[in-house]
Amino acid sequence: MTEEDARLALLQTELNSIQSAITDLNSIMLQIKGWCVTASLAIGGFAVAYHRAALIIVGIGAVIGFYLINCQYKMIQRAFIMRNRQLDSELRTTGIIPFLKGAGNIEVVGTASYHGTGSAVGESYLRKIVHYFPAFLSEALLPDTFSLYLFIVVCLAAEVIILG
Repeated sequence: MTEEDARLALLQTELNSIQSAITDLNSIMLQIKGWCVTASLAIGGFAVAYHRAALIIVGIGAVIGFYLINCQYKMIQRAFIMRNRQLDSELRTTGIIPFLKGAGNIEVVGTASYHGTGSAVGESYLRKIVHYFPAFLSEALLPDTFSLYLFIVVCLAAEVIILG
């Protein structure tokens, strides 16, 4: 096996791993959204059935929790998407054959692992939160992430008004 063959195998493995991670995270986020809708509808239903508007606070808390988890998974998925784009750009710029011969600026490791946005391993939990917060906030404010959860909270708030 030549060095080019080995680099091609690593590149194929990494690209397949990245695509698999992106697809798996899509599936997880769909489940999170499904559980959010299910839980909020159940809590809202109990609030209406038992005339307990205070239960809506629990529902809103659940929606916020699901929203935060969804944002975290989306942030991780975006890191994989960015790695995929980096590889694509490098292959387009350098060319496949020169890249396989060692040209280019990106190292291909053959695995798709999430390393976040450069946070050092062993950092304190607080430092990690501070480090990741801008990326997390960016995800949280994107319309496709934000709109579903906002809609559910508005629906729960409308139930409070109807019950009140």
